[in-house]
Amino acid sequence: MSATASTSTTQTTPAPLIWPERDVHSITAVDLSPAVPDSVRPLLPQLRQLAALGDALRALQGLDGSFTNEEHARLLADASARLMHEIADSDAVTPEQADLIRRRAEALSELRHDKEVAYDEAALQTPQPLTVIAGPFCTYRNKTRTPLHSVIIATAHEQGDRLIASLDASADAVLQEANGHIGTADVTADSPFAMLITDLIHMGGESNAFPKHFCYFLPEDEDAGFGEKGNKTILFRNVYGLRHDYISKPLGERLIKGYAPSSDIDVRDVLITWMRGHDIAHSVTTPRAGKVGPKDVGHEPWYSLQEAIADAFGTAMALTPTWLELAGCSADDLVQIYLAEALHYLRRGPWNWSDAGAACVELSFLAGNGYLDVADNGEISWETARVIEGVHALCAHLERNVVSAPDGPTVQKLLDAYGWREDSPIAPVVRAIRSDLSGIPTSIAYL
Repeated sequence: MSATASTSTTQTTPAPLIWPERDVHSITAVDLSPAVPDSVRPLLPQLRQLAALGDALRALQGLDGSFTNEEHARLLADASARLMHEIADSDAVTPEQADLIRRRAEALSELRHDKEVAYDEAALQTPQPLTVIAGPFCTYRNKTRTPLHSVIIATAHEQGDRLIASLDASADAVLQEANGHIGTADVTADSPFAMLITDLIHMGGESNAFPKHFCYFLPEDEDAGFGEKGNKTILFRNVYGLRHDYISKPLGERLIKGYAPSSDIDVRDVLITWMRGHDIAHSVTTPRAGKVGPKDVGHEPWYSLQEAIADAFGTAMALTPTWLELAGCSADDLVQIYLAEALHYLRRGPWNWSDAGAACVELSFLAGNGYLDVADNGEISWETARVIEGVHALCAHLERNVVSAPDGPTVQKLLDAYGWREDSPIAPVVRAIRSDLSGIPTSIAYL
């Protein structure tokens, strides 16, 4: 954390409010109910204390990472480090994870950022009974680009990891099947980064601020770029499901006409299947891939389109029979859950966030081309077959005009057509979310 420590720490800049511009925001507290292994249970008091110390240490930081009182920060950091050494000595921790925890503890006690630990954490790609990360993390780029102190404590989820293994084993064939429907025969994707499915036990510091993430990309989110030793996504299965239960599902029930996914599906498996497709689709490319980039259309708009590409191709993969079977759901179920999740992202403000901008592009394309119908009150009428057809058309459109775009104006034309504007085909949806549905939580807090 060398870049974040300061000896002149009498004043810092407070964090800005980064919610979408709305009149009402609400937070619902939820019980994470993690599946904690018996070996980890004796550590729960120390883990809870470590997360609380993380909240306190982050509270002493400004947006530039400097501390309002470095003496107090060192006391909190030392107390955190002592706990981490106790945890590392437990039989519940693998030797590989124990080594990482001890190295993180040493760096924390010195208020420095050890990026080598971040690289080694990302390279540890086997499920861990207990993962403990404590150190500088980046969460929201438009809040600050400086890594701020965070604590993340999670345990492996065996069912989720088995699902990822099955998805990965079939990914190449599934992408080719999706290409057949889309008409993009030469679209390929690089081998995906590892994805570990976990249950979140505790979170502290910057990661515990709002809105919260349901996954992190390592080592990138530790402000260490991409790792030469490996990269991985760590996804919190319980958090992902709770976000859906308390935010996406209520939005779907209010705005998606006839919203009723099957009651016997495990929505968390459906979400993970969709997310794995999204993760893989972030690397789609073609031999015609252009050289257009953020400099041509702006940083946030460009990354909105990158998220839209991942969403569209990932959804196309999830809609194949192979992945529907692995997810344990029907195409009807997946379409409804996809639309509800898009509403969840849309409510963050498509003028503010790349993820929300992506949801705007996707829903605007579907509504603007007749694959969805949007009423004046924001209610969405849909048919499964038409949405699937629209997703395939969206993939083809994004491949042609973004992935393989010959120049900046081609990309800008797509943004002008489907990016946010006041007369967007989905403007009634945004209005409904911000007014009539403002009582639906904006984010969740953890008990």
